[in-house]
Amino acid sequence: MKDREVTAKIELIKSYVNSNSGQWMESPRNKAFGQNKRQKYQLFQKIPGDKILFKLESGNPLYIEIWRFEEAVTFLYASKGPVKIGARISENYPGISLEGHLKKIAKCKYNRSADTITAPHIADLLVLADIAEFKKIIPAKGRKVHGVKLKGT
Repeated sequence: MKDREVTAKIELIKSYVNSNSGQWMESPRNKAFGQNKRQKYQLFQKIPGDKILFKLESGNPLYIEIWRFEEAVTFLYASKGPVKIGARISENYPGISLEGHLKKIAKCKYNRSADTITAPHIADLLVLADIAEFKKIIPAKGRKVHGVKLKGT
């Protein structure tokens, strides 16, 4: 995927956030995978624009840097199909997952040994911005897990 294509997708994400800023929304994972105890959240773009804030129903903020969305889009494009979201706390996440990929980059490029779980919320926003879709996938272990894929791949 070319840089300009990634940039175009990031602009779609920012546009979605700006258009829906401050509105309470439910995770689209609820519709795709069934109701769970996922918190509602509000979205805000932080100025100068290098982070997106998910203000959780609990009041806790979750700041996600734009580079994570760029890396997620590039990773999903290269995967050519659905990928596990993989939101485990363990730093040594087994197999290929969006969370594992983002943790690896955070550790290598940004020297972060313990990193926040961001893949579920990144996947939510990719789906809300109509860039990706959720899929149930069956990895080698045979248990259905939550996955995400870019539309058109």
